[in-house]
Amino acid sequence: MSEYLEIASALKNHFDSIQELKRLNIATNKKDFTSQIGEWLIAEIYGGTRAKSSIQKDWDIEHNGNYIQVKTHSKSEDNKNRWTAIKSAEGANITTLITIIFTHNYKLREIYSVPWTEALLLIKQHKGRNIIYWDHQKKYQLKIDELPNQELISIFL
Repeated sequence: MSEYLEIASALKNHFDSIQELKRLNIATNKKDFTSQIGEWLIAEIYGGTRAKSSIQKDWDIEHNGNYIQVKTHSKSEDNKNRWTAIKSAEGANITTLITIIFTHNYKLREIYSVPWTEALLLIKQHKGRNIIYWDHQKKYQLKIDELPNQELISIFL
């Protein structure tokens, strides 16, 4: 029975956290926390504006007339997949693709910022879908300690 009390307490803390993240405009709903935290992080780092809808076509962040598509992952150490599924529409209203890779407990591990025209060249077919390998983006990898807003970045170190 005491195990259920611990579970109830943990669930309450989780639900309260979701409400608080909504209040702080970090999370917009209860779905796909990883994507939302990535979009929020990029908007905060660069001073951009998030799309009004979570189903916005093409882009997630607008910054100075540039449209950024953000892809975010939280990977366990034993997960060897190093790619992102992506739609490869050439006419997409996207300027930059940013890929964020967190550890399983949301420590910032890698971040890539690729011009969309270059990203299109890196997209490959894999098991019936379009993907972009992280290792193919290496020349676009950002140095975490050189990102703007290091006070914010420190939350994820």
